[in-house]
Amino acid sequence: MKDNIFINLAINSAIESYMNYKQTTDNEMFVSFPVMVIRTLIAIYGELDIINPYRTQNENQMGGFDENLTKFGLPASSLKKFKESFENYRIAKEKKEFPNPYFIEIEKLLIDMFYYRKKSMNLSSEEIENFQKMLYLSTTNNPVMLQEINSSTNDILVIDHYWNGKLFESNHNLHFMPYKKNTLIPEAYNVLGYSLESIAEMDEATLNELNLKILSFFKIDPAETNQRERLQQAVTYYKQFGNRITTGNGYVDMLMLLSIIATIMMTLFVITVKVLGG
Repeated sequence: MKDNIFINLAINSAIESYMNYKQTTDNEMFVSFPVMVIRTLIAIYGELDIINPYRTQNENQMGGFDENLTKFGLPASSLKKFKESFENYRIAKEKKEFPNPYFIEIEKLLIDMFYYRKKSMNLSSEEIENFQKMLYLSTTNNPVMLQEINSSTNDILVIDHYWNGKLFESNHNLHFMPYKKNTLIPEAYNVLGYSLESIAEMDEATLNELNLKILSFFKIDPAETNQRERLQQAVTYYKQFGNRITTGNGYVDMLMLLSIIATIMMTLFVITVKVLGG
């Protein structure tokens, strides 16, 4: 065995095989899974970014393998996972394990890498289609790739679903925020000038405090069992008619309204200062 293994045996052998068979593309080895992984990396980053680090044995220095694969935003933790999964795939393959869980893991990570590139630059539909042809999807017409799918997983659609989901997400610019269990309906926050982004940044205690003030504003008991339905009705009414509270005396009504507005604004100011101050 060579002493100068680049990163690990799986990556080192796959790059060597790619270089040995790149001039004979009709050879089945050029479509073997390890070589396809390297070809997919090259499709994302370019051949120089993959082959040069191998030739110079540069894994994590400037201009090395790690830097090249994270240049579009791939987290270092995902890169580490990719390296480990590739080596674990090789070991599981030698042991003839079925299913081989690292097969799907590697494909998902390659899709993630492409997804980060797509987010950082405009890609043509042709580039996306060409990349898709390199994935181990159930729709592939390549018999060698189909054989790999059947010998590695018992769920041939999992990669299809992951690819389609990522493609949809990138095309629609979706932004996911952390979910908090004690969140009220979004319209209630909007009424008082709070966006979902600002709510997502609040800690649980601050959000609970704001929720109580909102329920108080709409005159809803926090202990009510149908609290959400009551709040939805109150917000709908508020949007249509405003917060009409009357005593029959215009002067007193004005004082009551000013008092309510002042109380709410002061409360929101205190909460906002808390959030901005950490």
